[in-house]
Amino acid sequence: MFSRWLRIIRIIARITTSMAIALLVPCARADDFSGFGPASVRNYQPIQLIFLNLPVERARTLAAGTLEAHLETVESNTIATVSNPKVQGQLKLETNRTVIGAKFGVWPGLEVGGDIPFISHYGGMLDTVIDPIEHALGTFNPERDLYPDNSFGAFLVRQGNTTVFQGKRQVFELGDIWFSAKQEVWGRANWPLVSLRAAIKAPTGRASAVFGSGYPDFGLGFAAEHQPLSWLILYADLAGIFPVGPITPARLTLNPALNQAVAAEARVLWPWFSLLLQQELYTSPLHGNGTRILDGTVVELTWGANARVGPTTFQLAMVDNISPVATAADFSVLLRVGYEL
Repeated sequence: MFSRWLRIIRIIARITTSMAIALLVPCARADDFSGFGPASVRNYQPIQLIFLNLPVERARTLAAGTLEAHLETVESNTIATVSNPKVQGQLKLETNRTVIGAKFGVWPGLEVGGDIPFISHYGGMLDTVIDPIEHALGTFNPERDLYPDNSFGAFLVRQGNTTVFQGKRQVFELGDIWFSAKQEVWGRANWPLVSLRAAIKAPTGRASAVFGSGYPDFGLGFAAEHQPLSWLILYADLAGIFPVGPITPARLTLNPALNQAVAAEARVLWPWFSLLLQQELYTSPLHGNGTRILDGTVVELTWGANARVGPTTFQLAMVDNISPVATAADFSVLLRVGYEL
């Protein structure tokens, strides 16, 4: 276990150092670059999707009276198995989470929003793409060899004789709707901008099929951003999630969970295009189950790019779980399109 974490730390250090060197290479002036924000990712493991997350985002709010509508789709690949005296579990599936949402600038410094997610559990299409990426990073999951590529192999977790989570192949079902607010609370010239974030999740997803938890959740956190160079913006997010339980027929109790992220966005060549490098950490609200499918802390790395054409912003990102637990998807791809009115 120690050697695994040491390898992860080395991978993070190499990637971070490489990105830092690239960012320090002088580029053309970008005085008009104000950034498009970090990749709006969260924990996409199909069980963790039933809980509230505060996706990674920037501290800056929309201008008063501005409406941003967005369409986001994420394809996530998960493979994990466990068998011990307490828990037996198998996850081999892809999850698509497609979100229709909007944000609105109420007054200067205050923004509110809402997201409606639709979730699919099915065989997917990413297995053959993921293998070479994980081999290159030294984080290959040997459980991939247990199932045929792009198959819906299993979605079952049992605790003794009790079925805790069981999902079937199901396409495009409503998940848990959530609402958010963000208020800028501190900002000075040449200093980071800091905002307070809050969110609440409504139990609209079907809990029996693992599309929701069956209860509301609450979230509270901070977002910060700082532009040390005309072409570089740094972001940081920290949030606590307070889920309501117990959940499932096993009456699992829940702990508060932590979401953390840091990100760098660099303008490259054109003022309408930028690259992203991020690190995220998630703790699981599930605890004491003795299985890496339900318990543990996840570390992920995200690479992405932003582009803006007129009022439309495009975001593409790839997320890789580099930690030795399975409370996150192995690999996810995000595509997000936002339009400002």
